[in-house]
Amino acid sequence: MDDRKRRAIVLREIAEESCAQATLEYALTVIAFMAMVSGLALLWHAGADGALARAVEEAASHALDGLGLLDISLY
Repeated sequence: MDDRKRRAIVLREIAEESCAQATLEYALTVIAFMAMVSGLALLWHAGADGALARAVEEAASHALDGLGLLDISLY
């Protein structure tokens, strides 16, 4: 009977460890998913507000003036 109790205790500890590991994995997965959703929401709002278009125009300044083709060809 004593051996059965030890086995039961060991099995219970193993089950608790795997349950705790599953909870941690679930929490990390939810946090990563929420970070991705938040990032996509920020991109959506930046595109809707025009901030994304302004950033693209500023980054592509060589294409907006008359010497853009010369600048690109000399690069």
